[in-house]
Amino acid sequence: MGEGNGRYFDDAGSAPPFPEALQAQREASERFFGNPSASHPAGRAAKKELERLKGAFLDCLGAVGSRLLLTSGATEGNNQVLRAFDSGASGGRILMAADVHDSVWNAVDAPRREILPLEPDGGIRPGALAEAIGKKTRLLCLSHAAHETGRIHDAGALVAQARGRNVPVLVDGSQALGRIPVDLGGIGCEAYTWSAHKFGGPRGVGGILLAGGRLGPLFFGGSQEYGMRAGTENLPGLAGALCALQLSLANLSGEAARLRALSQSFLGNLRRLNVGFRQNGAPNGVLPGLLSLSFEGVDGRALVADLGQRGFHVASGAACRSDRPEASRVLLAMGREEGLARGTLRISFGAANSEDDVAALAQALADSLARLRLG
Repeated sequence: MGEGNGRYFDDAGSAPPFPEALQAQREASERFFGNPSASHPAGRAAKKELERLKGAFLDCLGAVGSRLLLTSGATEGNNQVLRAFDSGASGGRILMAADVHDSVWNAVDAPRREILPLEPDGGIRPGALAEAIGKKTRLLCLSHAAHETGRIHDAGALVAQARGRNVPVLVDGSQALGRIPVDLGGIGCEAYTWSAHKFGGPRGVGGILLAGGRLGPLFFGGSQEYGMRAGTENLPGLAGALCALQLSLANLSGEAARLRALSQSFLGNLRRLNVGFRQNGAPNGVLPGLLSLSFEGVDGRALVADLGQRGFHVASGAACRSDRPEASRVLLAMGREEGLARGTLRISFGAANSEDDVAALAQALADSLARLRLG
């Protein structure tokens, strides 16, 4: 465990990095320090390595014919894709599922949003997409797995429906990559975004897996990244990201089963302690190890703070929203009452967690709930 001593249960916010990934990042920094845009031997060596790393990353995901456009993470990637499709002057609309990340939601002005509704279990009804696509819809935005609830969507089926109506699709894969199987060839979307720190890679590196076409740059400079993102490429970050992805995929099914077992053990412990809760998202349709739980009569932020003082690190909803007082728009879209939505925790187990951690967290949560409700 790093700084902030205690037990960590927020891998969905940022997973502890694999030591091997950090080592790969360091070795790439030391060995390929030349600028890939330079024509001298060190630059050419860096360029060749950058292309090799990109090819290996794409191969891991079955992304035949796609390009990997490096970014600082999924937030930048989502914004860049949306900038390319969102044009207020054209009168176009951006259709987005109600559970998209804030980097999608806040990147489009409310008058230009069309909302794809959620079912009470966080899913998307098969016929809802066909009903929601309109004549002015320019782009569909989905999360492969929802950031707050972990609900896994059938991205391939939704993309196929949209493409049947000639609507391109952006899939935010930052919660899915490294946690569930991802076959970009089977999904078929125009753009798929990711962040390395979500699956044990270094922070500050991510990308857009782009099936075709071009995106206008968010900022200007040189002609790096196919002329779509200026600035010297983060080759060391990509080396660390590739290493982390390969490590995650090597034991994907085994780790998924272990994390699901930890989730069930944790819920069982809560029931034995007579802790009432409501789980958000279909129990069998969420990311392995991710639980969104609502508790009556408490404020989620106060619960996070109390658990933190006890040495247990959890999140209140998505990490990028946890300091805001309003109820989660995602939970409200699922039909949750505002008070219940405010009393929500997102708990996400990872490679460092054990059965002992699960039992300790359940007891600490029971104690915190009792104290806050009495206070």
